[in-house]
Amino acid sequence: MNDLNTWFKGRPEWLQEAASLLLKKGRLVDEDIDVLLNKCFGEVDGENILINSPFPSDAFNTQSAFALRLCAIGNVKGINALAPRSPLDFGTGNMVVVYGVNGSGKSGYVRILKHACGARHLGTLHPNVFKADSTPQSANIIYKNDEQECPLSWNASDGVLADLRPVDIFDSECGRMYLESENEVTYEPPALLFFSDLIAVCEEITKRIDDELAKRASKKPQMPADFSETAAGKWYSALSATTPPKDVATYTEWSDVDEKSVVDLEQRLAEKSPSDRARELLAKKKYLEEMFREIEDRVLKLSDENCRHILELKKDALVKREAAQAAARKVFSGAPLEGIGEDAWKLLWEHARRYSEGHAYPGKTFPYLAPDAKCVLCHQPLSDDARNRLATFEEFVKGQAEKDANASEKALEDAIAAIGDIPTDQAIKTRYDAAGIAYEGNMPPVVAAVEILRQRKAKLLEVEPEDDLPDAPDLTAWLQKTKKRAAEYAEAAKKFQEDAASDTRPQLQAQLRELKARKWLSEQRDAVETEIERLQAVERLNNARRLTDTRGLSRKKGELADTLITEAFVQRFRNELTVLGASRIKVELVKKRVNRGHVLHELRLANARSGAPRDVLSEGEHRVVSLAAFLADVTGKQQPAPFVFDDPISSLDQDFEEAVVQRLVHLAADRQVIVFTHRISLLVLLQECCKRKGREFEVVCVRSEPWGTGEPGDTPLFAKKPDKALNVLLNDYLARARKVYEQEGQATYAPLAKSICSDFRILLERMIECELLADVVQRFRRAVTTQGKLDKLARITAEDCKFFEDLMTKYSRYEHSQPNEAPVAPPTPDELKTDMETLRDWRTAFVARPS
Repeated sequence: MNDLNTWFKGRPEWLQEAASLLLKKGRLVDEDIDVLLNKCFGEVDGENILINSPFPSDAFNTQSAFALRLCAIGNVKGINALAPRSPLDFGTGNMVVVYGVNGSGKSGYVRILKHACGARHLGTLHPNVFKADSTPQSANIIYKNDEQECPLSWNASDGVLADLRPVDIFDSECGRMYLESENEVTYEPPALLFFSDLIAVCEEITKRIDDELAKRASKKPQMPADFSETAAGKWYSALSATTPPKDVATYTEWSDVDEKSVVDLEQRLAEKSPSDRARELLAKKKYLEEMFREIEDRVLKLSDENCRHILELKKDALVKREAAQAAARKVFSGAPLEGIGEDAWKLLWEHARRYSEGHAYPGKTFPYLAPDAKCVLCHQPLSDDARNRLATFEEFVKGQAEKDANASEKALEDAIAAIGDIPTDQAIKTRYDAAGIAYEGNMPPVVAAVEILRQRKAKLLEVEPEDDLPDAPDLTAWLQKTKKRAAEYAEAAKKFQEDAASDTRPQLQAQLRELKARKWLSEQRDAVETEIERLQAVERLNNARRLTDTRGLSRKKGELADTLITEAFVQRFRNELTVLGASRIKVELVKKRVNRGHVLHELRLANARSGAPRDVLSEGEHRVVSLAAFLADVTGKQQPAPFVFDDPISSLDQDFEEAVVQRLVHLAADRQVIVFTHRISLLVLLQECCKRKGREFEVVCVRSEPWGTGEPGDTPLFAKKPDKALNVLLNDYLARARKVYEQEGQATYAPLAKSICSDFRILLERMIECELLADVVQRFRRAVTTQGKLDKLARITAEDCKFFEDLMTKYSRYEHSQPNEAPVAPPTPDELKTDMETLRDWRTAFVARPS
C-alpha cells in the first residue's frame, strides 16, 4: 500500500479524492460523480484538495461472495422455435445435463442465457424464421441469489441482467474467441478491480465533460470573406480565451469619423481605375482586329482572281475525270458487271488490297496472282480469266489517267477548303457588341457584304463561267474605318496604362476594407464577448478533461497485472491443460497489451516460427485448448457462479472426453454446472463420474413437439436406473397403452405396443449391464470397473443367461421390419405385463442372491 500511496501522490488531487471515496464506499453513485466533477473543476481553478494516504493497509481485503444459481427458464416467446408449455427446470443439484437430439431446442435455451447473462459473443437472437410472428422476444427466468429466489420476466430488449453477469457460458463461439482474438481476463483481484473502477470513474467524468463541451459549440458569426486578410479579420479569427478586453474595445469601436472616412473612400473609388479602363479598351481592340482580319482574309480568298483559279481547277478536274472514265470503259468494256471504276468499286478494291497485303498474303504485291492464289473476296481459286481481270483492274487503278483525275480533284478540294468558313450574322453582331460598336439597324453594310461572299463561295461549285458569280463586294471603306477604330482603342489604352503607373487605388481599397471590417466587428461586439466567454469555459473544461486522463492508471494497472493477473492466469491455463490431458499441445498464453485499463491476453503456438493456433491445431485440439483457456479465466473468480457448457466435448477423442467429464464433475463440487448435449456418451460418462464422486446428478430431456421445440420431458430410459425405468414402463407407458387397447382397439394400440417393445429391449440391455454384469462394463464407458463388483459375476447362472437370451430374442423381433406373409403381431398388454413383472421378480431375486 505504501507504493500505491507514493504513486498516487503524483496524480491529480481530485483523483486522490476519488480513490479515497471509492475505497470508503465501494461503489459511487451519481451524487458522488457530481462532487468529484466539481472538485476536478476546483483543481483547475487553483483550489487545493489535501488527501492523506488514501490506501490503508487492509484496503483490498477480499469480501465473501454470494452464491448464485440458475433455477428455470419458461414462458419463452418469439425466440427461435422455442414454445415450451412447461418451464425448463435446472433442478437442485450442482450437476445437471440438458439432453436432447438435434433440433430439440437446446441451442435456443443457450442463446437466451448468453443474452441474459452477457456472454463474450452474444450472436443474434432470431425469432422463428418460419413464422410471420412479431411477438416481442421474452422469457421468464428464475434464479437464486444467495438462496433468495428471484423470478424475473426478461425481455430481449432489456439486454444483460446485472445479477446474472457472473454466469459463465462456453460454446463454440466462445472457444473461437479465446483461440483467435485478444481476450480480457474476466476475473480481477480486488486491487485491479479498484483500478478498473477508478478508470470507469474517470471515463464517466470525461463523458460528462464531453457532454458539456458538446453543448458549447461556437456561435461566432461568420465574417465576410473579403475581410479575412484585414488586421481586424485576422484578430477576429484568432480570438481565444486569453484575448484581453482592451483589444475587444479597440477593434469593435466605431465613430462618426470612421463612418465619414468610409463615404469619402467609396466616392474616390467610384471612378473606374486607369488600369481597368486600359484592359477594357485593349479587349475591344482585340475583338475588332479578329473581326476585320477574318473578313479581310475571306475577301482576298474570294477575289475575282482566286475564284477564276478555282473555276479553272474545277474545269481541269472534270476533264481529267472524263478521261479516266473513258479509259475505264475501254478497260472494262467486257466486264460482266456494271459500275466498275466508279467510287464504290474503288473503295471495295482498296479494302481488298489492305486485306491481301495485311492478312491473306502479307509481303506479296496486290493482286497476288500465283498459281495457288485465291480470290481475297470470295476465297475461290483464281481462273486464268480472273487473273487477267485482276491484273487489268490494278493497271487501271494505277494508271496515269486515274492518277491525274485524283490529283486534280484533290487540288480543287484543297482550294475550296482554304477559303474557310464565312462568319455568320450572329457572329458579326457578337463581335460588334464585344468591341463596343453600335450595331447599325438589322443589317449593317458589312453583313450584306459578307452575305455576298457566302454566295460567291457556294456558286463556285455550281457555275462554269466567271461571269455567273455574284460581283465581289467592296469592303475597303469598312476595313479602313474598322482598322482606324482599333488604332484609336490602342492609343487610348496606352494613355490609361501610363496613368495607372501612378495610381493609389489599391491602397485606398485596402483602407476601405479595413474600415468596413472594423464596422462589421462593431456590430458583432456582443457576439465577440460571448465567444470569448465560451472559449474560456471550453479551456476550463479541456483542462479538467486532461486531469481525467486514464493512461497513467492503465500503465499502473498493467504493472500490477503482470503479477496479480498474468502470472496467475498463465499458471491456471497450464494447470487446466494438464488436467484436460492436453499438456502435450504446444500452446502458451501471453499478455498482449493493456488498453484503457483492460488487460488483454492471447493464445500463441509455443516456439513456433510462424502460424496461429487456429491454422495449426486440429479441431479437437482447438476445442480442448479453448476450453482450458476458458476455465483458466473464469475459475479465477471468487464468486461461485454457475457454468453453462454447450456441447463441451464436440470433436474430442475418448481421452479428452473423459478428462473433460472429470473436470466438469470436479467443478460441480462448489458451483452449479449445466451441460447441454445431444451425446448419449457424454450423459452416461457424467452420470458415472458423478456416481463415483458422490455428486448429485440430474438429467432433463428436451424435445421438439408440434407446437414448438424445447419442451421438457421425462428423463430418457437409458439415463434411469434399470429398476426405476422398469417401473415407468410398467406403471406408466403400459397403463396408457392398455387404455388405448381397450377403448380404441388393435390398430391404434399397435404403434404404442411396438414403441414399448423397443424401450423394453433397451431396458433389457441396461439390466444386463447394470445388474447381471454388476456394472463391470458399459457401452459408453471405456473403463472396466472391477473393484467390489467382479465377485458378483459369480452369481450368474445358465438359467439367467437363457432368461435374457429368450427375452432379447423375443423383443428384438419388433425392432425389424416384418414379412407380409407372416407378420409378428405385437404382444398384448397382458403379455407385456407378464414379461415385465417376470423381469422385476428376477431382479429382486438376483440382487438378493449371495455372491
